[in-house]
Amino acid sequence: MLRTVTGFIDEQTAGRILEHEHVMVGFVEDAKLTPADYDSDEVVGMIGPYMLRLKEAGCSTFVDCAPEYLGRDPYLLKSLSLQTGMQIITNTGYYKKPYLPSFVHLEDERELARRWIREASHGIGDSGVYPGFIKIALNDGKAIDDVQQKILRAAIRTSLETGLTIQCHTIGDDVAAHADRIMEEVSFDRERFIWVHAQSSIDKTILQRLAAKGMWISIDSILPGTYDEHVNLLKELVELGISDRILLSQDTGWYNVGQERGGKLNPYHLLFTDFFPYAQQRGLDSGWLEACVTRHAFQAMSVRK
Repeated sequence: MLRTVTGFIDEQTAGRILEHEHVMVGFVEDAKLTPADYDSDEVVGMIGPYMLRLKEAGCSTFVDCAPEYLGRDPYLLKSLSLQTGMQIITNTGYYKKPYLPSFVHLEDERELARRWIREASHGIGDSGVYPGFIKIALNDGKAIDDVQQKILRAAIRTSLETGLTIQCHTIGDDVAAHADRIMEEVSFDRERFIWVHAQSSIDKTILQRLAAKGMWISIDSILPGTYDEHVNLLKELVELGISDRILLSQDTGWYNVGQERGGKLNPYHLLFTDFFPYAQQRGLDSGWLEACVTRHAFQAMSVRK
């Protein structure tokens, strides 16, 4: 089952799932973004038509990946879901420096995990909305620094306690491999972990090795101008034998806090109306493309007991 901002849904209701997208993002350092920095009604009014167009394209479920302090607003997301009929999933978790509150640097992994477990058990504030997954990030580079390691370990604890999947912003093979070693230490099930932005991989044998352990491989930058690049990448991943671990999304949108009327908004429907037909013409199997946004995405995002 998937946990949306309005309750649990089954695979049939979930339908097509965009597993990594954004409604609103506010890149305000030191966790200083507050609801006073934007007009919720304006955000819903601006994003609503894009959601409706996405529904017309045959997508039913939208996973919003802005974590707390970076644009997560459960009240706004619930309002948007009720107004458009789109199933929306939100999260618990934190991003990375410099968008972290000061207490993250002071608390240990158990204390951070308790915060997220509380949201998963009792809801986010008094919104009545429960998170459907854990969203975290790792720093770029060759290794994961101490703060982001602590966040990763807190996410593992939270997942084990709540059954929520971890979506992890992960750039590059070295950081992904380091995360895998940390999960190996505690025998964490890689099927609960999504490598977000796996298109950043250079050494595809790393993707192959981690997918073989069960890790989900999220290719989530499929935007106009990149279609040939992504068709070639997906063909390579199929040839590597990891087609059953692939997720597809766009990582697009979004209302940008601080810009007039949210700045330049991008549509959500093009993966289905533009990329899928083009990819099929280039030789990718239509049934497999659909599986990546239905069966695979449902399995990856399901709450597990």
